[in-house]
Amino acid sequence: MFVDTEATGLDHERHELTEVAWIVRFEDGRQEERQFFPQHTIDGADTDALTLTRYHDRIAPQDKTPAEEWLTLFLEDAQDAVLVGAVPDFDAQHLERMCRKLGLEPTWDHHLLDVETLALPLIAPGPEAPRSLAKTCAALGIPHDKDQAHGALYDARQAMRAFDRIWELLADLRANDDPLPAPVPREVNGNGNGNGNGQGHGKGNGGTVEPAVARQLEEAAPVDAEAPAQRAEQAAHGSD
Repeated sequence: MFVDTEATGLDHERHELTEVAWIVRFEDGRQEERQFFPQHTIDGADTDALTLTRYHDRIAPQDKTPAEEWLTLFLEDAQDAVLVGAVPDFDAQHLERMCRKLGLEPTWDHHLLDVETLALPLIAPGPEAPRSLAKTCAALGIPHDKDQAHGALYDARQAMRAFDRIWELLADLRANDDPLPAPVPREVNGNGNGNGNGQGHGKGNGGTVEPAVARQLEEAAPVDAEAPAQRAEQAAHGSD
């Protein structure tokens, strides 16, 4: 089950969920999407979190749902499921807190699957910290819309697309006995620093980038213009 949540800040005991979305994938291939805007207050909210999620424009106008309603459905869908997402422990901690408040028990499997970590052997030249969801999608060739990012349903969909793409790549490698695809450096430009996505050698191995590849990296880079949002995302999800 693919899941994402948004909240009024990082403190799981003090801040509140503002949006919850998940995608249930059944064994017969069916998929169902759920999206709720939980009842909450913004007392003590982190202004950066509200800005990142475009709270006042996107979340505040929505009808709010009591936890008894959306959480009950979530627990039914999550029965014995593995939660898949981008930094899913952030989501799981919020969901566990809501369960405690209502005297309910989590129903999902205690194993969590982070697509940002899962993708690393396919996209990284060596061991490194997980990338943001935006950078992971870019490295996997998945379009990522920064204007929709940090909406729970969109991020759950992106996590699902990343998950599926990873297994497509692995299936091809197994079928063809091919080597791994060329790694996509986390940070690349002419002097070995900066942001970029594409083939070539980055700061980690001391190489340089060919001009044609550097142009591709510059065109593909999804993030320079939104550095403040990236910093907020790092804080909100502990990655990148």
